[in-house]
Amino acid sequence: MDFPALTAFLSDLALHNDKPWFEAHRAAYERLRSDWLAFVGQVIAGIAQFDPSVGIVSPRDAQFRINRDVRFSRDKRPYKTTFSAAICPQGRASGLPAYYFQVNEAAALMIAGGVYMPEPGILGQIRQHIAERPERLAALLADPTFVTTFGTLEGERLKRPPQGYAETTPGIEFIKLKSFTVSAELPGWLARGDQLADEIAATCHAMFPLIGWLRAALIGGGDRQPEK
Repeated sequence: MDFPALTAFLSDLALHNDKPWFEAHRAAYERLRSDWLAFVGQVIAGIAQFDPSVGIVSPRDAQFRINRDVRFSRDKRPYKTTFSAAICPQGRASGLPAYYFQVNEAAALMIAGGVYMPEPGILGQIRQHIAERPERLAALLADPTFVTTFGTLEGERLKRPPQGYAETTPGIEFIKLKSFTVSAELPGWLARGDQLADEIAATCHAMFPLIGWLRAALIGGGDRQPEK
């Protein structure tokens, strides 16, 4: 895929975020979208090497629309200035654990994943899973590859324990979290060439223990660990 052309398009879109400009450049957008779908397919194939469950995901189902939902937003710009994809066997809108990556108008590539701001039922399941075996989450977060790649879990957390938990509950600082996500940027990614899809998949490989732990909390089964 021609990523310099993609980032140039997104940069121009950020400056001219309106329907007339977009329609005048729709042909370029359609070409980039087609190439992006092919690239997403390469990433899915790479992730499927260690997480076969994603093999059923089609690139079209993983890709996000470029149109923004402005119905309840003060920001009425009609278009996103990112190309992005969320890879989840149950569907990117399911609220279940997903691998995510995006390219934005500033030519930054972000790779992320987990469960972002889940609805109360899902959040409750994750919190219960932590309380039952807090050492499992602590162990995967302490893994050297995980720490080097992502640091730790991100996002907002409650100041006080949620209902049903106490400050003395094992794993309470994790239970206070509102999201269970990680992210990393890939510096110099534009120079990666044909290796880029493999490098994104490799970053997702480092994320796989967290994805497996979240699936165990929400879907059942044992925590999956990546093959070495």
